[in-house]
Amino acid sequence: MRDTVRKSLLMLAGLSLVLISGGMQPLFPGDVIGELPTDPARIPVIAPPPGLSASMDRPPVPFNHDRHTEALKRTKSQDCAACHLLQQADRRLAMPEVRIFKFPKAALDESDQTAVMYGYHEQCVGCHRKMSQKGKKSGPDIGLCGKCHVREPKVSTASWAWSPIFNYSRHAKHLQAVEKLDPRANWNVAKDVRVVGETTGKRCELCHHTFDTQLNRLVYKKDSENSCVACHKKKDEKNARSMKQVAHAACIGCHMKAADGVRDQLAKQGRTELTEQDKKKFGPLECRGCHGEHKDLKPDDIAKIPRLVRGQKDVIDLSLPVPEDSGAAPGQLVSTGVTAPSRMKAVPFNHKAHESRAQFCNTCHHHSLEKCGNCHTPAGDPKKGAGVSYERAFHRAEARQACTGCHATAKQDSKCAGCHQRPSKQMASSSCAGCHRGPSGGKALEPPILASFQDKDKVPATVRIKALQKDYKAVDLPHMKIVNKLVSMSNGSSLARWFHSGKEQAFCEGCHHKTELLQSASRVPKCSTCHNRAFDPNDLGRPGLTGAYHRQCTGCHETMKQKPAALECVKCHPLKEALQAAAGLILQTPHRK
Repeated sequence: MRDTVRKSLLMLAGLSLVLISGGMQPLFPGDVIGELPTDPARIPVIAPPPGLSASMDRPPVPFNHDRHTEALKRTKSQDCAACHLLQQADRRLAMPEVRIFKFPKAALDESDQTAVMYGYHEQCVGCHRKMSQKGKKSGPDIGLCGKCHVREPKVSTASWAWSPIFNYSRHAKHLQAVEKLDPRANWNVAKDVRVVGETTGKRCELCHHTFDTQLNRLVYKKDSENSCVACHKKKDEKNARSMKQVAHAACIGCHMKAADGVRDQLAKQGRTELTEQDKKKFGPLECRGCHGEHKDLKPDDIAKIPRLVRGQKDVIDLSLPVPEDSGAAPGQLVSTGVTAPSRMKAVPFNHKAHESRAQFCNTCHHHSLEKCGNCHTPAGDPKKGAGVSYERAFHRAEARQACTGCHATAKQDSKCAGCHQRPSKQMASSSCAGCHRGPSGGKALEPPILASFQDKDKVPATVRIKALQKDYKAVDLPHMKIVNKLVSMSNGSSLARWFHSGKEQAFCEGCHHKTELLQSASRVPKCSTCHNRAFDPNDLGRPGLTGAYHRQCTGCHETMKQKPAALECVKCHPLKEALQAAAGLILQTPHRK
C-alpha cells in the first residue's frame, strides 16, 4: 500500500512540474521531430559537441540549421555572424587571418565536457531567452531538455557528400558568375594568391591555388588546378585546413560577399527586401542550397557545357611506367625492377569521349587530378594510392573509379542486362584485347556500326519450340528479329560497339551460353542437349527444359523491360482449339453467388 501511495505521489509531483513548466507536453515529445522537414534537402544536422558524443548524458541534438537561419532572417535580419565567429587568426597557416564559422563563439576547452555543455547552452538557450523576452516565438529554455535532446529522433544524420554535388554544370555556372564579378574588388577565397605566368583570364585563381613552401605563400599557375581534397583533408594540417572548414569558409564566404554587394545596390535604389531574382545574383547561404537533392547529369547535358580543359590530352596511352633509360618504344611495357614485366599492350584511352560519361573530374580522379601512375605505382604505394597497384586501379570490378568497375555498372542498364545478367564467371573472359590495342599515336579510334544479320543459314528467321505442345501450340520464336534488335541496341552504345566490334557471336552467347558457335546454325546444339532432365535440386544451375526456356526468355524480358510480360503466357504459347473452347465456356458461365 505504501509503495502504491509513494508511486502516486511521485506521478503527481511529476505532473505538476510538467504543468508548471509549460503544459501537458512530454519531455520527449514525438511531435517535435515530426514538425521538422523530412525532405532530404532539409534533414537536420545531428550535432554532438566535438569529441564528447560518446560520453554525453543526453543524446545529441537534431539541429535544423536552415530553420534557424530563416528564423533569424525574419526576426533579426542577421546573417551567419549571429551565431558564428567568422574571422580568426591561425598561426599554422600562411595567412594571418582566415574566415571560419566557429560555434560557439566563446573560447572553450573542448576536452572539458562541462565547459562545452555550458558553452552550447549559453549561446543556444541564451538566444532563445532574449527572443522570448521580446515577445517573439523561440526555442525551449533550460529544464526542457527533451525538447532539444530527443531520445529517438525520426530523422537520420545528414551525411553531406561533396563529390556528387559539384559537377560540370555547377562548375560552369561558377565560371559564368566569376566573369561578372567586379574586377576591382578582391574576391580571392584566400585573399592573397600570386598568379604565376600567363593565365586564361578566367580568374581560376579565385578558387584554385597551391602552397609554395619556398615562397611561403599561395600561388596559382595555369593548368595546375587540382581537386580541393588533394590538399584539404578530413582534418586540419599545416598550411591546409580541413575540407569541411575550407569549403564553408570559401563557398559561403564568397556568397556572403556577393550578397552584400547586391544589398548595397538595393539600398541605393531604396529597397531592403530581396526578391527571388535578387537571390539568384549570389550563391546560397543555407545548407539545402549546396547540400540539397541533385540529379545526375546525362551525357547529352554535359555535351552542352563547354569542355573543361586543364591541359589534358584527348587520347592517352595507358601503360605501366617505362624507365627513361630502358630504350623501350612508347607503349612497350618492360620490367620496372619492382614487378614482373607485363606483356599486355597499351590501352588507347579516349579521355575526351569519357569526360561526358562522368559527372565531374573526381568521378575517376578521386583524390587528385594527377596522372594515375603518380599514386598507383606498379607495386602499389600504401601512402599515396592506398596500396592499390597500377594494374588493379583499372581492373577492380567493385571500384567505381576503375574502368572495369564503371563498365560493370554500365552493363546493369536494362538495354544490356539481358545478356550481362549472368554471373561474370559464366561470361567470356577474352575481352582483354578490346582495350589493350597498343599505342594510339594520339588518334581516337571509333568502333564501327554493326551490320544487321541477313544470312538465314547462320541465323534462322524463326525457330519453332515444341516443348509444351501437350496443352499449347508450338512457339514460333522470331529469332532473327530478336538478334537484330540486340544489334540495334548495341549500335546505340559506344561502349557496346567497342566490345562487340568484330564479335558476331557476342549476340548469340547471351542465349547460347557455354557453346562454341559454328558457321552453320544446323550444328548449334539444341537446348535439350544440356537441359534434358527435370528439375534437380542438387544441380540448380542446370534446370529442366521448360525451366530453362522460361528462365531465359521471361527473365530477359523482365530485365530488359520488353513485352510480352512474364505472366502473359498466351502471347507466346497460343492455346489449342480445345483449350480455347473450354476457356470460352468458363468465361461465359455465370458465377453463383
